[in-house]
Amino acid sequence: MRLRHFILYFLALTGCLFVSCSGSSKEDKPDSSTIDVRISIPSSITINLEKPAQTFKVLFEKAPKSSDAIIFKDAVGIAHATPITSVDKSFVTVDCSSVTTFGDYTVLLRRGSVELTLGTTKVIIDDGVQPTAGSTVYGKVECDGKGVSGVVVSDGVEVVTTDSKGVYQLKSAKKYGYVFVSTPSGYDPGAEGTQPLCYIRLSKASNVAERADFTLYKSADQSDYTLLVFGDMHLAGGRNNDLKWFRQFTEDVNKYISDNKGGTIYGITLGDMTWDYYWYSNSFQLSNYLQEVNKDIKNLMIYNTIGNHDHDMNQTGDFETVAPWTQTIAPDYYSFNIGKEHYIVLDDILCKNTGGRDGRDYEIRITDEQLEWMAKDLAHVSKSTPLVITMHAPCNQLKNEAEVKNVLSGYTVNFITGHTHNIFNEQRAVNIMDHNSGAICTDWWWSVYNTNGKLNIGTDGAPAGYQIFKFKGTDASWQFKPTGYSSAYQFRTYDRNQIDLSADKVMSSASEANKNFFNDFAKTWSSSSSANEVYINVWNFADLWKLEVTENGKALATERVPVRDPLHILTTSVKYMKSAAKTTYYTTSVSSHIWKVTASSPTSTLVIKVTDRFGNVYTQTMTRPKSFDVDTYYKELSEY
Repeated sequence: MRLRHFILYFLALTGCLFVSCSGSSKEDKPDSSTIDVRISIPSSITINLEKPAQTFKVLFEKAPKSSDAIIFKDAVGIAHATPITSVDKSFVTVDCSSVTTFGDYTVLLRRGSVELTLGTTKVIIDDGVQPTAGSTVYGKVECDGKGVSGVVVSDGVEVVTTDSKGVYQLKSAKKYGYVFVSTPSGYDPGAEGTQPLCYIRLSKASNVAERADFTLYKSADQSDYTLLVFGDMHLAGGRNNDLKWFRQFTEDVNKYISDNKGGTIYGITLGDMTWDYYWYSNSFQLSNYLQEVNKDIKNLMIYNTIGNHDHDMNQTGDFETVAPWTQTIAPDYYSFNIGKEHYIVLDDILCKNTGGRDGRDYEIRITDEQLEWMAKDLAHVSKSTPLVITMHAPCNQLKNEAEVKNVLSGYTVNFITGHTHNIFNEQRAVNIMDHNSGAICTDWWWSVYNTNGKLNIGTDGAPAGYQIFKFKGTDASWQFKPTGYSSAYQFRTYDRNQIDLSADKVMSSASEANKNFFNDFAKTWSSSSSANEVYINVWNFADLWKLEVTENGKALATERVPVRDPLHILTTSVKYMKSAAKTTYYTTSVSSHIWKVTASSPTSTLVIKVTDRFGNVYTQTMTRPKSFDVDTYYKELSEY
């Protein structure tokens, strides 16, 4: 290929960065101190793709060698080598034909295996792309220096696609102050740590045209991939030792990634990664969440969904409360594609608050603007494409679920949601299923704190953990993964004969009013029993699952019962109902996935077999009588 040069001489030092490094070498340990070079790197450079050479001024006659290379390293760490084509005491000229994308770069000098940082610069690509009439946001979507056609780009209101050269034009009012790319299948956006670089903040006035370019990268095989789904984390910077327990979660995720090397794996959160109550009192905000997750989790791109506690409730109204999120994390609604699936992330928290903790007010609703945007987005998605939609609160709490279903008519949809800290799977329509996926923090880190790390269980009795979705083409399967334990751990058993959670026994010092309230709250367990009943909490149970229980080879009838999990009552509710009978947070909820059987003897052994809809079988042999206390269930975990 013909080498094309465009020589630009930077004679002025204004706006340039200077780096010098000299000194004696260390024997057998070459480092940047062995390179005595000074080059002026301007704060910005324009590269003409027809004539891509750049010339930089040499300072104090400290020039590089002709055998050196100048390296431009982009925001995601990819190094673009720019060979030196000429060098003298005053100037060095390099071939920048490998640098084809707008953005921020670190510039280094490479000599053998040693690199010296020269400075940073913003690269502006002069490729002839200009805004069309009325366009206020424009740019290119590229991969390997070539435009990618047919890519959806949006400002949250308007939706357009790139042309044959990868160029897009948006007539945007810049209401939300950003533009995002709906990454097409077969590609990934760049990433900063775990955070996808799928959107760009805008900075100019609404009537001023500005350019925003996106770089895509060819992905690993997406025909068969895994999605790790992370429910509510509620990180608050030390409350209940939350960061200590959070490390158990990140270690588990890292182990899963390590155990599944070679697979294509993505992550997505479901909101409430932070806790707005503690943004100010603990100085733990959205940026701190990113720091914590990036500190430990490597080699995983994690898309993010906004939750009610990720809104700044010190502000007023929906637009202002979401601003910290869009400035730090991602748009509060956007889309992307992986494999055969089209993903849509929604914000179903509509803030109506007046500011401050006492003025908190929101409803669970998808705004009309989001619905209008989603309809425009789906205009580019075939009805045969499966949809995966994440939002914070579940479908059964949506004020306008009917309107949402109307937009989704004709599509097959898996909603994945959080907010409740419980697990349930509901078929909301023939074509729509909602997977409410539990919480990383379970009961806001209380049970694990109260038991000194032994038991981390949610208000429905489910353990801490995350959902694992596997996609093969258009087929999807899912499984719950308990934090720190194998996926074989899918249920817990209780011997009712051994449970007595009466107030006189577990909170003898409480007031009579509190005791009476507690006995009614825990009425299933608030007295001794000899009924030979066994309760089984199967946390991820859904349609097409099967529960089989046998006693001495004889099948027992199973009955689904709406009761509270006794182990969570013991670890958490007891503690708070001693002094505050009507505590609403942290207390045990009525579970939708507990079953009851009645045995013929208090000492018989039961065999429990659970089969999920995908043919996975989970079994436990329950030797009775089975004690009911924290240590019994902590010891049982060693089997997993």
